Amino acid sequence: MKKTLILLCGLLLVSGLFAFEKKTTISINFGIMDTDQFKFDPLMWTAGAELDLQVGNYLMFSPEVTLVGNGFKFKEFLLFPAAILNFTPGNFFVGGGITKGFYIGSGEDFAITEVALKLNAGLISKNLKLTVYVITAFDSLFDGMLVGASLGFRL
Repeated sequence: MKKTLILLCGLLLVSGLFAFEKKTTISINFGIMDTDQFKFDPLMWTAGAELDLQVGNYLMFSPEVTLVGNGFKFKEFLLFPAAILNFTPGNFFVGGGITKGFYIGSGEDFAITEVALKLNAGLISKNLKLTVYVITAFDSLFDGMLVGASLGFRL
């Protein structure tokens, strides 16, 4: 866990160096998440923030953090920091990276809390970012994964 936090802090520090040279955009996003069974019981909502750093013409590095709420009890949450590298040919993007869920609350876990693979794709405009993604464990790829969608407001 300490190694993951150190890695993410290092990536954020390096991303700050790119911010001086390239276009940087901050996004605040809201969305929903569910398991790959799509039962939506309970509804898992998400709120997050992203820093999009354009690296060259076709790559975008996006450190992000997402808070996931389990229903509307506000007693337990998951926090997913992630580091994503996206390929951006125009207004479309596709990419992947790593994430780790940190459980916040008391009781039992309700999602992946190990280092996992996050794959995403979506559309970017000047003011909006629409993203669909999957989070899956490395040891059982695409089995028991989390699926989500979010709408981001770019600042």
